[in-house]
Amino acid sequence: MPETFGSALDEFDACQRSAALFDYSFLLRLRVEGAQAVEAVSNLCQRDFSSLSVGAVRYALYASENGRLISDLTVWQIGPETLDIMSGRAADAPEITAALVTYDVNVFDLSDQTAVLALQGPATDACLGQLVDQDKISEIPSFGFRDLGIVGACCIVGRLGFTGLDGVEILCIPDDASRLWPLLAQQSRPAGFMAADMLRLKAGLPLFSQEFAPPVTAADVGLSRIRKPLDNTTGLFEPQVTRVLLSAQWAGHAPPSLSDVQWKDGDAFPPPVNTVAVTSICNDPTTGGLIGMGYVTVRDKSNQLTDMTGLLKDIQVTQVFEG
Repeated sequence: MPETFGSALDEFDACQRSAALFDYSFLLRLRVEGAQAVEAVSNLCQRDFSSLSVGAVRYALYASENGRLISDLTVWQIGPETLDIMSGRAADAPEITAALVTYDVNVFDLSDQTAVLALQGPATDACLGQLVDQDKISEIPSFGFRDLGIVGACCIVGRLGFTGLDGVEILCIPDDASRLWPLLAQQSRPAGFMAADMLRLKAGLPLFSQEFAPPVTAADVGLSRIRKPLDNTTGLFEPQVTRVLLSAQWAGHAPPSLSDVQWKDGDAFPPPVNTVAVTSICNDPTTGGLIGMGYVTVRDKSNQLTDMTGLLKDIQVTQVFEG
């Protein structure tokens, strides 16, 4: 996925106002088939999928045996005994396959056969409606999917996304994606990772490669409703940490890379009192400052927060993710 197609700010603005087109074909797709498919995936994710209907999608979390988060997933109910698992982490394919080996299921890696184009923004339906019957698009519920033919391409279209805005993900074979991209790009603005990062931070959505980098559980991230805690624990640490959304300014000159501010493996965790461990940060296109995400100790709402690198000032917690 490219960083940008020219201007990340323009791409961000296009997605907020109209629609932007992203290539998410790096996503993995695992198909789990068999009599124990629902049980196997439910146990893997510690979330009950027995009530998931065919044509529905549910968010899920993948964690280690001690509850430390590894990645997040979407689970698609393809048939009564068939589920697709979508993930952005390359190592999930062999790890999940190995984790399900004791169940009466077959696991197929469909990643190389699948491209994913994500159309996001309030004009999503109108843009896609230029290529397919508008009524068929409007029938797709939030976190649901349908099989749709788009200019001769057999696609699965799911109404979900990573921006906090209305949007769809279009699954098809790579050859069809190459045909669809220019057609969709005529109706929307192609966009890259920088705009996607701004959008998901504005929406308060975690990115597994960033927010799950420290040793955190679902409770620490504010997602215990998605994955039940082990042994009634609320986190790996005492005191517990809480994920927060924050605004900030540079304390001096901006560093060569935004990643200089972010928590790295080996840094202290949990953060000291009155200190935020920043896991994501980017320029805030709506304020001219910075927007970020990270962790503070529970109930630490100090107005004099510092970050672990000392590169930020005027740090303010704008949202706390609990429960």
